[in-house]
Amino acid sequence: MPVAVVSNNSAGAVSAYLAAHRLAAYVSPVVGRAYADPDRMKPNPEPILQAVHALGRPASRCVLVGDSLSDIDGARAAGVLVVGYANRLSKVERFRAAGADVVITSMGEIAAAT
Repeated sequence: MPVAVVSNNSAGAVSAYLAAHRLAAYVSPVVGRAYADPDRMKPNPEPILQAVHALGRPASRCVLVGDSLSDIDGARAAGVLVVGYANRLSKVERFRAAGADVVITSMGEIAAAT
């Protein structure tokens, strides 16, 4: 299963993190924020759609796992399924209300599903 990262951080910072944790070989592409263009960051669907295109899959066959409302809004706008990762319990209801397809509170739930 191909895995991409779409982040409002820079692609360089995400790539460095992945390399430092020996995960870079498992992730491609890494789509980061557009330099000096905050309007193209999530919740704008453009970076998500870039990843979808690079993966060569239809948007309807992709899933975004995100920990913010901008992730959920961007995924909805891009037409991908969205798993809201509520890394704080206060996010659970907000993510459900925002339209997350599934809300989880542990990344272990993702690992168990793969």
